[in-house]
Amino acid sequence: MRVRRPSRARDGGPSALRELLSQYRTRMVKLAVVSFAGALVEALFLVLVTGVATALVAERATVGPALGQTTTVRGALFAGAVMLAVRLALSLVTVRISAVLSADVTADQRAILSDAYLRTSWSVQQAEPTGHLQALLTGFVTAATSAVTTSTNAVTALLSLIAFLGTGLAVNAAATGTVLLVLGVVGVILVPLRQRIRRASRAATGANLEFAASVSELGAMGLEMQAFGVRDQFAHRIDQLSRRSTDLQRRVQSLTGTLAPTYIALAYAAVLGGVAVIAVVGSKDIAALGAVILLMLRAISYGQQLASASGTIAGYAPFLDRIRETVVRYQSSPAAAGSELPPGVAPIEARNVRFTYPLGRDALRDVAFTIDPGEVVGVIGPSGAGKSTIAQLLLGLRAPVAGAVLVGGVDLREVDRTWWGRRVAFVAQEAVLLTGTVAENIRFFRDDISDDAVHRAAARANVLADITALPRGFDTHLGERGTQLSGGQRQRLSIARALAGGPELLVLDEPTSALDGRSEALVRDTVADLKGAVTVVVIAHRMSTLDMCDRIMVVEDGRVTAFDTPSALGADSAFYQHAMTVAGISTSHGA
Repeated sequence: MRVRRPSRARDGGPSALRELLSQYRTRMVKLAVVSFAGALVEALFLVLVTGVATALVAERATVGPALGQTTTVRGALFAGAVMLAVRLALSLVTVRISAVLSADVTADQRAILSDAYLRTSWSVQQAEPTGHLQALLTGFVTAATSAVTTSTNAVTALLSLIAFLGTGLAVNAAATGTVLLVLGVVGVILVPLRQRIRRASRAATGANLEFAASVSELGAMGLEMQAFGVRDQFAHRIDQLSRRSTDLQRRVQSLTGTLAPTYIALAYAAVLGGVAVIAVVGSKDIAALGAVILLMLRAISYGQQLASASGTIAGYAPFLDRIRETVVRYQSSPAAAGSELPPGVAPIEARNVRFTYPLGRDALRDVAFTIDPGEVVGVIGPSGAGKSTIAQLLLGLRAPVAGAVLVGGVDLREVDRTWWGRRVAFVAQEAVLLTGTVAENIRFFRDDISDDAVHRAAARANVLADITALPRGFDTHLGERGTQLSGGQRQRLSIARALAGGPELLVLDEPTSALDGRSEALVRDTVADLKGAVTVVVIAHRMSTLDMCDRIMVVEDGRVTAFDTPSALGADSAFYQHAMTVAGISTSHGA
């Protein structure tokens, strides 16, 4: 099935549930037709059974007239058996339609959410709370599926109720009309209760997201928890969030649970009123009287299902609203998608670039520089100076609010993203690996990268010897997120991943900050071997990693205060001189 994207938010627009159900209109109509037909057959069966029972008590050989028809007892029994078989077949068809619909809703909503997230801008992705997307793709999508399932049950119950009441009107209009009138009053009485359920569910929805985000955040800090000895505090924090979430959910369930008994009490009162009408008006047709009472009692069960479904749907509505709001937010900030194809990635030129984070001061101001093809450039500066922001601008993950970044003479915002993605690579400060094999981690979903290219990348990243020492070499499964490797091995494996695609530009964000001396030396050797073949930008805190750089960019307070060779900076840049002194490296011999 083709996945339809939700419409953008707008005042007066359809509810999230109505919009979701409209995507499956054809199957909902089919479900409605089958459900109504099944309920009508059931209602006629009850009328027929009542007539047979009355005929047997009266020792008559015929049944009726019922709904204008008369038949023999034997013929009525045969017709009843046929009706039961038809009712069963229609019920099974209904179950099949509902099951397929629920599975499709789950798959489609996950696809819509994940696709919207993956296609939104890096700034939006980075701003998402930890665990937010996971909560949406699991609990919230489950709620959306349950809402659709409950809606299909509500459709079945409503049409069954209509079928029974319609049949009752045909048998005895006065009594059934009284029941209908009282049921209408019941519906009005239950409206405020459904509104309370929706408000309580909205609060519970926010608490569930906060709980998921906090648990994910705390779960990622296991090392810090152990080191600082704050297990009890972590447990207390999780318990606080859990209690708030469960208390709100308990309130929703309590309110929802009151719907069914309230409805049952009022519905029985409606049936009692219908019987009272028959008593006042009078009826000599015992079969008709029995049929009406039986139909109304059976209708109550469907009405109960409808009342329960309405409360459940009200509870799920905030989950659907949050999914739609999130998808619209993702889609409103799409990742850049140009169409230009530059002759090459380099030279890279920043022209008076300014960048500002939301609600913050300028992270970069009047930044201008040029990086030549095959040049290895180091970027240094104090924490918060703007180094990582420059890296993200060079990768095209963020766009300047003023000025431009040009690659091969073309504004990066206008460059085709597929073309660009095949020519740039990135190595983060902390290596993140997939749960899979060595080869899968190096290839990283790029199926067009050959095994030979994977092996060459491992060799260039100085990790080939470590891989061949593993039990199954490149086919060795590394466990969850590569936990079977050391930090240095994971970092060099991430460098192999970056090199496997043959990039023209490689950006490394402090790649050696957490490595031991041997691993750092191997990474430095890798970068040095790339000089002249690949344009490399290295953001570094360790000054010892800069000796292979052609030039070094000094970034201070959002500005590029110097950009020159190590020897020139040793004479002219106060920050560079101080950093080298702190690192215990003399500037008299260059870098």
